[in-house]
Amino acid sequence: MYGMGIPLLFPIAAFSLFNQWVVERLILAYFMKMPPCLDDKLTKNALGMLKYAPLFFIANGYWMLSNK
Repeated sequence: MYGMGIPLLFPIAAFSLFNQWVVERLILAYFMKMPPCLDDKLTKNALGMLKYAPLFFIANGYWMLSNK
């Protein structure tokens, strides 16, 4: 949400998400016996919440750029 005012956050977020992806893959491959059973409810819930993310980003970016 604060990327419009602080663009350095975009590469930091990209590195953090990549790091989390690698660590989760390693944990799943070497330490978990069997992956947890998940259905599509978790994915649908996340997509339901994320559909409002661009609106919050635009509103917060407008506020950050227009605020003196």
